[in-house]
Amino acid sequence: MKMTLDVGTCAQRNAFARRFAPGLLRPFTGLTFPTRVGEIAQTVLSRWSIKPLPPKPASGIHYLTIGGRSHWLILRESLFSLYWSWKKLPNVTVVSDGSWSATEFYPVFSWWPGKIDVLSPDQIIAQANAAGERELAQYAEASAWGLKLTAIVLLARREPLLFVDVDILWFRNPALLLGDPASWVKPRALPENFCYQRRDMALRYCAQVLEPPFVNAGIVALHGELMPPALLRSMVQEALRNPEDGSCEQTIFATGIKLTGEFFPEKLSLVAFDDTYRLFIRNAKQEGYYSRHYVLPARQLIYRDALNLRLDLHRLISGQPQSENTC
Repeated sequence: MKMTLDVGTCAQRNAFARRFAPGLLRPFTGLTFPTRVGEIAQTVLSRWSIKPLPPKPASGIHYLTIGGRSHWLILRESLFSLYWSWKKLPNVTVVSDGSWSATEFYPVFSWWPGKIDVLSPDQIIAQANAAGERELAQYAEASAWGLKLTAIVLLARREPLLFVDVDILWFRNPALLLGDPASWVKPRALPENFCYQRRDMALRYCAQVLEPPFVNAGIVALHGELMPPALLRSMVQEALRNPEDGSCEQTIFATGIKLTGEFFPEKLSLVAFDDTYRLFIRNAKQEGYYSRHYVLPARQLIYRDALNLRLDLHRLISGQPQSENTC
């Protein structure tokens, strides 16, 4: 066990190593206070390795996420928050965007108490071609947005699937809000107040996506088809004209939700930007949310909340009172 611990700890430190920038402490460098705090929190987390965790009962949920090498620290904190929030753990699959391999990944995430399946872009593309989904294969090869869509579509045809972006932290056990995976025949996603859709594409296929509540695909539950295959094929063909435009992928998901799906309860995840540059940021847990999706431009806040979660856990284990404010 000690050898595993040492190897895992060293792997994390090597993977997340970053120098502390003294300029963060200098008053006249032009950096805002929230930026300074976020950078400092990221540096602290990069040096705070996670030891192997004891196992928990299995939930039977298939939990899918995707990310690049630069997302590993966020992914680690997301999975760590999941471990302490969920009573039962899902079966986790992580899709690489091609910037890292399974061989590199496993030592860094050896603290996770169970097997994490890793899929490469080539495997997703091969599955799409084997299924006769030429357009999806091309979209997956062209961009990370296409890779995400293709992985969800293909895997959800086989079994109930919960897709979660890497930039999400969990604060409560969401089992009741997610419901029985057997009921995930209709696609579900998060509601949000911001319209990140490609307008011309939406007007051609489903103008409803331009009406509130808007769709956020940071968390998607599905078992079956996202939308009729012919419609999906046509929308993907259009997305291939601008494969690096994330609004195309969001419009495809939004169309599936608006036509045949439904929204998760709002409290499943906070999607907000109003505290991005505040000194004191929102406490999603105190507001009754089960998670928070730190979409841009609020991405910098994830390190502050992740560090607060780590500190709260440390206080809980040591018998000290937990913090009431997130700052």
